[in-house]
Amino acid sequence: MQSKASKETKSRFLFRHLATLFSLFFIFTSTSSLAAELNLAVASNFISPIKQLAADFEQETGHSIQLSFGSSGKLFAQINNQAPYDIFLSADTTKPKALIKKQLALPDSFQVYARGQLALWSLKPLNSSDLKQVLLNSRRIAIANPKLAPYGKAAKETLQNLTVWDVLKKKIVQGENIGQTYQFVYSQNADIGFVAFSQVLATNPQGWTIPIPKSLYSEINQAAVILTRSKRIELAQSFMAFLIRPDTQDKIATFGYASELE
Repeated sequence: MQSKASKETKSRFLFRHLATLFSLFFIFTSTSSLAAELNLAVASNFISPIKQLAADFEQETGHSIQLSFGSSGKLFAQINNQAPYDIFLSADTTKPKALIKKQLALPDSFQVYARGQLALWSLKPLNSSDLKQVLLNSRRIAIANPKLAPYGKAAKETLQNLTVWDVLKKKIVQGENIGQTYQFVYSQNADIGFVAFSQVLATNPQGWTIPIPKSLYSEINQAAVILTRSKRIELAQSFMAFLIRPDTQDKIATFGYASELE
């Protein structure tokens, strides 16, 4: 038969054990509620910078970033079909503005975060320093789809402004996005290609590059918006503020973009 003292000792032990378990559960659930995840839809040309920036943001805040990549047009279509993203980082301004018009993005969240720069790139030595001559001498030219990708649109504008679009149309190999366009040149399925200058810096420098004069194509302003279906609006706003912070913009510029602060 147990003594009264023995029963009280067991009761105190059980109480302390349950209290400890409750405390651990409370700490775990509180920590879990504090750490959240943002889902970002990011244009293919911005892969290298956003990986670094996401890591910086995660280290600063303790929150995590989930990244999904694709052409701006493809991501735009996914968002129209209710894809579960919180933020859309497009390679243009047209698609974010269209999402705002459709009430799929918050109007006051619109922000240009970078300006892209176009370049002509080849793994083999170029036979001339003259841009127009290099294009005319080439066998196959890779560009991104002008209807889906802003860099493809810029490439087409460049060829039109050089008055060689009609002559070179039959030589063009079209990629779905700027990432695939880069791969066409890298695999030598095209002699040369119009790529983002940032891609050349991220993977090399190897090969030969001709920066395209900005007078030949429309400015490639890259804009981001917070999507209305996001359940983490405040965290998304924090990321957008982080994105245009001076130190973040300086880092973006090192990847081959013209800073939004310039």
